[in-house]
Amino acid sequence: MRKGLKIVLLLLAATAARGQEWRALGPPGGDVRSLAVDPSRPDRIFLGTAYGHIFGSEDSGRHWTLLGRASSRLDAVITAIVVDPQDGNLLFASSWTRGEAAGGGVFRSADGGRTWSSAGLEGQAVRALRMVPSDPNILVAGTLDGVYRSLDASRTWQRISPEHHEELRNFDSLAVDPGDPQILYAGTFHLPWKTVDGGKSWRPIHDGMIDDSDVMSLLVDAENPRRIYASACSGIYRTDDGARQWRKIQGIPYTARRTYAIAQDPGMASSIYAATSEGLWKTADGGVTWRRTTPESWVVNAVVVAVGKPGRVLIGTEELGVLGSDDGGEHFQDANDGFEHRQILALGLDTKRPGRVLAVLAHAPEPVLASKDDGRTWSPLGPGLRAEQALGVFSAPDDAWWVSLARGGLLRYDAATQAWKQAGTLRGGPVDAKAALSANGRRSAGKPSSSARSVPLQEVVTDMAFSSEEWFAATGGGLLVSKDRGATWTRRPVGPLDRLPVQSVRVSADGLRIRVVSLRELVFSEDGGKSWAWHDLPLASGGALTLDGETGDNGTMVATARDGLYISRDGGTSWQQAASGLPATPVQGFASSGGVFVASMRTGGLYVSSDAGRIWERVPGPLADGFFAAVAPSSQPGVIFAASTTEGLYKVEWTGSPADALKTTYQAGQFGPRTVQLEAVLGN
Repeated sequence: MRKGLKIVLLLLAATAARGQEWRALGPPGGDVRSLAVDPSRPDRIFLGTAYGHIFGSEDSGRHWTLLGRASSRLDAVITAIVVDPQDGNLLFASSWTRGEAAGGGVFRSADGGRTWSSAGLEGQAVRALRMVPSDPNILVAGTLDGVYRSLDASRTWQRISPEHHEELRNFDSLAVDPGDPQILYAGTFHLPWKTVDGGKSWRPIHDGMIDDSDVMSLLVDAENPRRIYASACSGIYRTDDGARQWRKIQGIPYTARRTYAIAQDPGMASSIYAATSEGLWKTADGGVTWRRTTPESWVVNAVVVAVGKPGRVLIGTEELGVLGSDDGGEHFQDANDGFEHRQILALGLDTKRPGRVLAVLAHAPEPVLASKDDGRTWSPLGPGLRAEQALGVFSAPDDAWWVSLARGGLLRYDAATQAWKQAGTLRGGPVDAKAALSANGRRSAGKPSSSARSVPLQEVVTDMAFSSEEWFAATGGGLLVSKDRGATWTRRPVGPLDRLPVQSVRVSADGLRIRVVSLRELVFSEDGGKSWAWHDLPLASGGALTLDGETGDNGTMVATARDGLYISRDGGTSWQQAASGLPATPVQGFASSGGVFVASMRTGGLYVSSDAGRIWERVPGPLADGFFAAVAPSSQPGVIFAASTTEGLYKVEWTGSPADALKTTYQAGQFGPRTVQLEAVLGN
């Protein structure tokens, strides 16, 4: 019976990843880099992010859907999206990459943004992309290297700016005359240029501009092509004679002059919107007078005005995501439904209280958010904790959230004061060194003096674990134990050593079974720390880094090392590296639930095994190739929480997959009664 079951499970494991369902839990919002409107369907809006993803909306930004990734790189900044006016499913996107390795290019989608392929200029930082209004087959791209043009809808590209020119480089913006595709305007990190013959010759067009102006965006007036607007780090300029002479537009204060984008109302040419580092500005008289219509704290990166929708304006911001207005930009409302693009740095999950989640966010107006209903609603927790301070998040038996700090120490969320407060004191800390000296000036061997004082806990806590009577903390100064719910801590020797550095700790509910990773070795106790046994991973592993769980029957254990996962099926006596589909690269996080093993890799991607780590498969999908700061098991078998470093929190469920078969097997008790019993004892 067991042999037959094993064969069935191995066959099913090959399709384990195909049955997963991703459910976005938020938090909503994030950074927006670019916006575009489908000219043939004005309600259709596309959004580009700083991590290559493309979102789409079919109702003018009221609801969003993640479509796909317009790059082969995870660090791709989508600088522009252009939509073919004759075929709204044909899209082009430009990007540059933030990593040290060269990246970027132009990408093409023929199915409305769901799948993308390279469309030329591979490896180039493409900062601007335009489609010629009079001929959608002509595309113009501005890169750090020069200006390129395609006459056949991106199949081939030709450089139209001179090579190795001292000034014609570092292009940041482009504009094309709507009636003459040979007339191009190009803005650089220094000043703007113009060609009237399709790039055969270029001339500088900066008369009237302050020297050394980074021209971030260019706009040709829809009604008068000789009127052009240019935004630069020195302000907004306007010309009425085809860029022979520029005049600085007054009215926008100096501090808000970093204008990232300019948009014109298609129904009212005199109405211009400026997306700046200090809010959205609007003029109704072609730039004669300006006024800000949003709080100055908003950093606005992109703005679009809907065609045929009087008053409908969308802005893409940093931190706040998308905001929409139906009265010409006078008032804005949140428009992030379906747009989850948060960067999660740390994740806390309360497996004993389903639905209780805490997320620490980067680049967010509220860095700490909590949910009590599985992410359907979120509320801020603070103040007192900044995102960059958080190292780890832990849900303790006292119903409170605890956060370990990168600089050392612990913070506890105080529900009464609704603030994060320093918590925990340490007996026998560094300050106690003098107090620990005996009367004759000698230090007591291995034991703190009875006169040792408690000092604020300043050790860097890398892990926490909880039994029914004691709490444990892994620190570089040793294994710490608290008997009073984290109020005071003492060191517990690991073997003969009092201050052996500990990286990871796991404990059973009764406190007898303790597992720690110390100096890349595994140290086990079966009697609450009275005695210890040392275990080693294979020499090639470089030693253990963390112990991520103990699952299943027969003492199955999982440890991470610098070259991947190692699994023991005999209580830690022997270890084998997890292979058969799992790369030998560092593991970011590991979780198991209902017989499903999930690993997130530091090189990107989620991998799943439905046979306790014997066979692995990379999870497919639009998010599965991303980076996940943490994965955590749900209280539901076969369900994992995956915290993306770019796209928020997701609940991943393997329905109709081997997880269900394993779930049924567990419930039927075919793996023996010790399986359920051990999971209950460990509580994880």
